[in-house]
Amino acid sequence: MNEMSYKNRLFNIPDANLIEFGEVVAAKLPDDIVDVHNFDRTVTEAYPASIKAAINEVKAIPTDQVIIDEMAELTKNVNDALAACNKCYRTISFFVRKAFPENKSIQNQFGLNDIANVRYNDSKMILFFNDVAKVVNKYWSDLVEAGCNEAVLQGLEALGNKLQEANTRQELFKKERGVITSQRIDKLNQLYNLLVPISQISQIIFADDQAKLATYALPRPKSSSNGPDDLIVS
Repeated sequence: MNEMSYKNRLFNIPDANLIEFGEVVAAKLPDDIVDVHNFDRTVTEAYPASIKAAINEVKAIPTDQVIIDEMAELTKNVNDALAACNKCYRTISFFVRKAFPENKSIQNQFGLNDIANVRYNDSKMILFFNDVAKVVNKYWSDLVEAGCNEAVLQGLEALGNKLQEANTRQELFKKERGVITSQRIDKLNQLYNLLVPISQISQIIFADDQAKLATYALPRPKSSSNGPDDLIVS
């Protein structure tokens, strides 16, 4: 997991490890709830259910990896649509040069002097294709007479629209991604805050029971020195 994925977390272990630990505590705590409750009266019989509910709320939100995969798919869709636009434009530019070999002014109306600046930029290509479509309509018969397949000309607008839609979906997801990640971190922190007191209490009331100490001990980071602050993000 990369450094950015730990941003705003209260803990320094992978999310999966925290969830796994929560599952164990939720399963074992009912057996020890009387001892824990006698030590801390705020920990009631409902506490294990609260842990389970917190786990379920975390699981209901997509993980960082799922979000990354979704973004990768949306980016691929944009790149594919951009490549299709470039391929179509190469065909059109061939017939523009063929129809107007000596007329740079008309060639430039089709963007032959601008394509190098927009070829790899989806936002710029969307506007560029919109302009090209208008010029194509103006010189439609000239391009057809030069040998251009009308199907290519007819598909120009659809390709531009597909790029626009792919770009919009990607940009919307970029904005949603931050919200989703923030929600998941909030839920993970809530789970962490439920588990810490149980771990701390167990170190006192089960100090002579190595099995229970192991059960309720919070997992440590790989770089842990086994100090009390290992799990806390400074």
